[in-house]
Amino acid sequence: MVDGRTADATQLREIPPGAGVAETSATRPPSEFDESLPAFSVDYTEVEYLLSGVAGTYTGPATGPATVASSGHRYVTRVLARYPTHRARFSGRVLVEPFNTTYGFDRDALWLHVGSLLQAQGDAWIGISERAWSASELKRRDPRRYADVDIGSNDLAWDVLRTIGTVVKQGGEHSPLRHLPVRRVYLGGYSQSGVDTATFAATFGALTRTADDRPVYDGFFPACHAASLTPLAVGEGLPRFEYAPMPPAGVPVVEVQPQSDVEGFGVDEFVNPGSASVRRDDGDAPHDRFRLYEIAGAPHAAKIAGCEGGSSFPVPAFVRAALRGLFLWSEDGVAPPRAPRIALRVDDVVAEADVDRFGNAVGGVPSPFLAVPIARYEAHSTPGPLCKLAGRETPLPPDVLADRYGDAQTYLAEFTASLDATIRAGFLLEQDRAELLEAQAAKAHAAFAAMPTAPIT
Repeated sequence: MVDGRTADATQLREIPPGAGVAETSATRPPSEFDESLPAFSVDYTEVEYLLSGVAGTYTGPATGPATVASSGHRYVTRVLARYPTHRARFSGRVLVEPFNTTYGFDRDALWLHVGSLLQAQGDAWIGISERAWSASELKRRDPRRYADVDIGSNDLAWDVLRTIGTVVKQGGEHSPLRHLPVRRVYLGGYSQSGVDTATFAATFGALTRTADDRPVYDGFFPACHAASLTPLAVGEGLPRFEYAPMPPAGVPVVEVQPQSDVEGFGVDEFVNPGSASVRRDDGDAPHDRFRLYEIAGAPHAAKIAGCEGGSSFPVPAFVRAALRGLFLWSEDGVAPPRAPRIALRVDDVVAEADVDRFGNAVGGVPSPFLAVPIARYEAHSTPGPLCKLAGRETPLPPDVLADRYGDAQTYLAEFTASLDATIRAGFLLEQDRAELLEAQAAKAHAAFAAMPTAPIT
């Protein structure tokens, strides 16, 4: 079943706009993890579908090989497609994202980070519900619109992801993008959906092929999943994650881990292992093209309700650059840059980063925010366990700023030079430069103006 040649068993139908109230980018409130959704371009179209098909279930380790446990399970799932309204704007590139279901309902967690990049490039995006609890929540929210949604088991997720990738790549009447000339298809996720992306890549990625034996997915982008992989057989409860390094997937894989996920955390008897415990080397072999980007100073989430502080660290900008690197690697053969790992002073299942004299982590992806710091960026907050995923930012004391830079003008000159070097190295994008510089300039002027004897700039 994992060879992807059963796409003709699927059916696709559009949910008419008047059939109910869809929770799309334009209608739903922000999640606990995000203050606002990215702007949805006026020249993009968003359409919702129901996809039905037949799936199997699997057993085996999360890194494979998988063994078929059962087959013949019918399902009906929800697909949300976003693409350029005008065919001439379409790049030929599609990013498939399994919806994040951390809170039970579907969230497009990766789109929140990369939607602006995809729209600027003319890419399409497909979100798909893959878990039984998604179906239950959709029915609860709108029983009429989602009456036919039926995902009988969480364990159908792997064939659901296989099928959506196959129909999109092969085109035809079952594809939600059947009117567009699709060339490349990628699978990516952030946080919980990043865990599923990593698992699919590890176990099914190299085996999932089109009818003419092409890879269905041309690259994988598992972001922010710590050390976790999803068991192939989850059952009906919450998964008890497995932990392992990423094996070769046959196509390029770019993995992004913020500092919070590199370290992991422990609260009482609960331990969430950090990705440092399953680190592996980068790879450039044809069957094992792999990059790991550890982002020092970056939290899993900028802020979470009820947690102290919050962080303005621009995680999405680094995520966008890493995703762009994956596209170039797959399509043009341009290998992304390598980056050092975050230095550790505690190297264990739960790790702890080494820090510099400003309290910021050492190593990781080159970053102007740590190379030319104006704040201390903590990857974990307090008080509760969930707050271990939230960031906390503390401005550097005025005397430290005065001693290190003297004035805002000097600071901004150094920061701009570091920012431009980071863009040239490929770890940030030129299209994000103006916004990043504007935000940092505002912070710098506020910080230096608050000094007891602020220099005139």
